[in-house]
Amino acid sequence: MKRVIKISVIILALLITTIMPDYVYADTENFDHYTIYNEVGEYLFEKTGVEVGDYYISNKYQKYEVISIDDTTGTGVAKFLYTIEKPKVNFNPYANPISTNTNKVICMYMTHNDESYVPTDGTESVYGAGGIHDVAKHFANALESYGITTHVNETLHIPHDTSAYSRSSLTAKKLIQDYEPNAIFDIHRDGASRAYYINKDSNGRENCMVRMVVGKANSSMEINEQFAIYLMAVADEISPGLFKDIYYAKGHYNQALHPKALLFEFGSHMVEKSLAMSASDKLAKVVNTALFNTTVDNESGEISINNSPTESTPTINDALDTSYDNISKSNANIILRILILAIGVAITIWIVSKILKKYNADE
Repeated sequence: MKRVIKISVIILALLITTIMPDYVYADTENFDHYTIYNEVGEYLFEKTGVEVGDYYISNKYQKYEVISIDDTTGTGVAKFLYTIEKPKVNFNPYANPISTNTNKVICMYMTHNDESYVPTDGTESVYGAGGIHDVAKHFANALESYGITTHVNETLHIPHDTSAYSRSSLTAKKLIQDYEPNAIFDIHRDGASRAYYINKDSNGRENCMVRMVVGKANSSMEINEQFAIYLMAVADEISPGLFKDIYYAKGHYNQALHPKALLFEFGSHMVEKSLAMSASDKLAKVVNTALFNTTVDNESGEISINNSPTESTPTINDALDTSYDNISKSNANIILRILILAIGVAITIWIVSKILKKYNADE
């Protein structure tokens, strides 16, 4: 009988693991710096911790999959998959901003508190609150200039190891529970070269670019992905050149906790912190515009900046919340059905074993 119970418990655990990978997945990170090329040798991107199976979307909306990496040379190859359909954007620069949401709240935290900027901080990391905290607080101030209430949680999740995201999940959950934010962001800096994250405007001034990271191992990945694409499409209109790319890594990054949870990489460790802060000023404008002053047509998928929301064209903020609620309800129903099935299987096995035991005793 003990063996029967053990088998039933194992089956149930495997079923739950399959349905809820975002809660049981253990993040692993490789901190080596990789340079990735396409299949004909053309330079694509740089990143730390690249793994086969990761996805990458350029700011030209071209999607690639990493198919090989070479740890010896620090290089890899990604194959082109397809060009994703960029949302059509209707922008009226003269219209009054919508700003119908009177309770605009955004929360932030830093999973990797140690991350710093070598040119400014003198080191790439510290054991404690690094330069990334300064960028997060500057970003918060920029958001507040648009009437957004921000909460920056500076809880330390050190050391910078494979369990950091498990520790920071407690912080993220508390922020969501306490403040019910419209969005929650995990603030980072990357480990790539300075050149990868720097571009120049028409006046020759250097600007820092931002990478968005989406976790593949969470049940709401499609919603997080859609949010990232919306942000990039809006930025193309009001702050072109802000985003470097969207990267899809195999972790969960606590993003199943909220429909508008994203990880931002503000440049690399070799970028001046002042440039990262300037990028946060631009990102604040994009986030405010996308969430609260942009609507999305439920049928066509077109987005309109400074368009009055209606039932069929809600703000992006409301549209993503609705999609997330529908996915959450669907997942809850699936999990409930599996639990009921598993319990039924266990009871059936128990009854059958009792009958067989009694039958054998009678003989």
